Amino acid sequence: MRRRRSSTKASRKTTMGGAAELEDEWIPSETMSGAGWKARGDRKPKDKRVPFNRPTPYQIYEALPFVRRYFMYWMKHTFDKEKLFINTFQPLKHKPYYGVPCGGIGCGAIGRDFRGGFCKFSLRPGLVEHKVDVVAADQFILSVRENDRCIYQKVLSAADVQRPSGQLSTWDFKFPKKNVHYRGLFPRSWTTFRVPELELTVVIRQVSPVLPHNYEDTTYPVCLFLIDVENGGSASREYEISVAFTFRNGTGNRRWEREAECSGVKFETEEEGLKPTTTAQEKISGVSLYHTISSMPCTYGLATTHREHTTTTVCERFDPSRNGAALWNHLKQTGDVPSCEEECLINAREMAVAVCNRFTLPPNSTKTHDYALSWDMPKVHFGSVARSYHRRYTRFFEASEAGSAADSLCVRALRLKDKWESEIEAWQSPILNHKKLPDWYKSAIFNELYFITDGGTVWFEFDENWAEHETHLSHYTKDKMKEIGRFGYLESWEYRMVNTYDVHFYASFALAELWPELEITIQSEFTDQVYHSIEKPTRFHMEGDWANVKTASRVPHDLGNPADEPWIATNAYVMHDTGKWKDLNMKYVLTSWRDYVVLSNEHEDFLFHTWPAVRMIMLEALENWDQDGDGMIENFGKADQTYDAWQMEGVSAYCGSLWLASLRVAIEMAGLMKDDETQQLFRNTLEKAKKVFIDTLWTGTYFRFCERSRSRETVMADQLCGYWFLQSVSPELADELLPNHMVRSALDTIYRLNVCKFGNGRMGAVNGMKPSGVVDREYIQADEMWTGVTYAVASLLIQQGEVEKAFHTASGSYLTCFEETGLQYQTPEALYESKFYRAIGYMRPLSIWAMQWSLKKHCGMNTSEEKLPNLVKNEKVVPESEAAIQVQKQRILGDTSEDGSSLGYVSDYHDERSIPKIATLR
Repeated sequence: MRRRRSSTKASRKTTMGGAAELEDEWIPSETMSGAGWKARGDRKPKDKRVPFNRPTPYQIYEALPFVRRYFMYWMKHTFDKEKLFINTFQPLKHKPYYGVPCGGIGCGAIGRDFRGGFCKFSLRPGLVEHKVDVVAADQFILSVRENDRCIYQKVLSAADVQRPSGQLSTWDFKFPKKNVHYRGLFPRSWTTFRVPELELTVVIRQVSPVLPHNYEDTTYPVCLFLIDVENGGSASREYEISVAFTFRNGTGNRRWEREAECSGVKFETEEEGLKPTTTAQEKISGVSLYHTISSMPCTYGLATTHREHTTTTVCERFDPSRNGAALWNHLKQTGDVPSCEEECLINAREMAVAVCNRFTLPPNSTKTHDYALSWDMPKVHFGSVARSYHRRYTRFFEASEAGSAADSLCVRALRLKDKWESEIEAWQSPILNHKKLPDWYKSAIFNELYFITDGGTVWFEFDENWAEHETHLSHYTKDKMKEIGRFGYLESWEYRMVNTYDVHFYASFALAELWPELEITIQSEFTDQVYHSIEKPTRFHMEGDWANVKTASRVPHDLGNPADEPWIATNAYVMHDTGKWKDLNMKYVLTSWRDYVVLSNEHEDFLFHTWPAVRMIMLEALENWDQDGDGMIENFGKADQTYDAWQMEGVSAYCGSLWLASLRVAIEMAGLMKDDETQQLFRNTLEKAKKVFIDTLWTGTYFRFCERSRSRETVMADQLCGYWFLQSVSPELADELLPNHMVRSALDTIYRLNVCKFGNGRMGAVNGMKPSGVVDREYIQADEMWTGVTYAVASLLIQQGEVEKAFHTASGSYLTCFEETGLQYQTPEALYESKFYRAIGYMRPLSIWAMQWSLKKHCGMNTSEEKLPNLVKNEKVVPESEAAIQVQKQRILGDTSEDGSSLGYVSDYHDERSIPKIATLR
């Protein structure tokens, strides 16, 4: 890393007290000015928001029976709210300081604060400890010596650290926030810490092994920190630099801080030059910290690579609950960490470890040192402790069964760092280097992928014993799991349900594009679930009706609550009887077709596996949901679909479009399976259903929300959901569903009303808008903008050739979350026009990968047949007013006032060319 300067000397300004304050003219390096989400350490949200808590009086009145039933359930778990699948009365509040999380996929994740701290651990499977703030002892420390004397020593973090009285009181946590600069581009980030008085710059590059189409390294619970230290001094000042990395037991949650005895053990590898054809491998030193989390053994590993002319030291234990003086003062006096703190017992219940590199740094030079953090938690269980699971990465480490793979993980990560970064750059470069794509999209497409690591994700090695409780698992699915493992991710950090299927339908494009074998395994498992039933009567909170938890011939809503026992106790969502939902089965049919097409005709076994379930649920729907025999299914006047607070009755655009697309897919699948009778039945049904759909819902410009409800005439953003999904996969089949002029007119109406009339056209597509241009507030959810649905609408616009409109639509979702409201790396399900959001850390925004899917399939992106307009500059802008354009510029660049700058919103890295313009309204 090199830092460019506009002058060779730092300037000084005089403060009000007359003292001279150092003010260097720092210009970020090319690394820091690339695409990604950027912030300064003192950044605060411009738009302050809280979880939704203001239903209308009528909505409250309607919900009173539900509130009474749910309150009894809520009180039952008074002392352990973690067991709730949704805590409606205490929604999670966002924290505006999150950055790119650490770790691979399905191995547990550790969060990072963009100011430098470690926070939000999710090492217990499926549970995200969002309420845990920055852990004081988990830090990088910079120590600078000159002429054998320490002239500077601080923790490299500007995060606000809450500590009990006396804890680490000797440590200096006062790194100036304005001297921290951050760039996040999942799965990497860059944090720059500037020490202008010494003309030093430290850049910590964080790298996690999230690698497309890689089913081994991607499972590793490890993160690399590659640290560049630059002495940019023009004077001949040579420094002795020390960079220490410290980490303590637990997760910052007081429940685990003193749960069990800890122990620290050093490890070391020798230099290896194994073959004449290979380069010598550098020596690695580190330390393993053994402890438990929720009674599950866990080992943290810290390690660093030895470099020439560098002194490496390792501390195998110090007490993080005391003042920290032993380590801090030893580092200050010698530039090294002590071998151990004598007063910290060898089996203490609170323990921390450290590694450190000390080296000389001449003027105008840069040196790099590599660090690794691993967390080896090989055998885990869910809340009910009914059975144990081995994480997928254990397949690749012999020592994992004994819980001693932390050192091997660190060593392997440090050995593979160049390979991993090369693979990440090869994956991301075609998008990042594309001159027609705007910077916000280059950031969004990768940063929204944070959830694949940080979504309470689990990835387990197959266990033959599962069949004891899951007799419905087919040989096909078990064979897939033996090969790939079992995968699950949460609907949301606060909606704790694994693989929520109505949401996964949108999010699955990320898996289908990047890890298709995971997607096919999930779909195979849901196929088995179609036949499965759970004969356990349950009263559902919302309507108060009784039914079995899971009925046969229905796709489950989810595969369970991690606080209970996922995969055994499925359908944790007992708000509604989801066996009556009209969209789950249809989404299964469409996803089965997509996955078959994606995996090509070579995978006919998958078609044979899914077709019987597809046939059964389509015939069931025709028999039970087509109330008048006209070929079109009807909604029953309840919230019987993913918009579970927005009532549809009769024929509806959302469910109706899914039904039409499913019928067309079922026709195709029946033909492939030589099932002529079923194929003809579905063909006849489709012709009738298309006529009913158009005759009942078409208004001349769009498809009305439904046949009968208070939202009947509403323009729904997701009215073409089924058409969108089918056109993503098989455009020739989608073209048979509806006349193209109707599709284009409906899309134009959605864009004109739901996008441009909502939030000044800068917040994405609101779910419901009345034809008059007034937001529909008849039901909860109608007036929400669903981030994932906005990306899906943008994907459909791309498919229809409206690329500028698509990017304008999608930019509202990303920019509002990441640039305005402090919701970065915790994208919620829903945003309101002002004040509120709902359900942070949500799965559905992964649907942004449907946009990338459409750019490749429908625009030929990065091929010789590319049909992509320039989305960066030279667009014709048709603003509502000149003031609107100024607001848009300020929104992207940040407020250029002095006050705005103090909040860190004026980016040193943006320029006029990076402003996405408002697309032409045609």
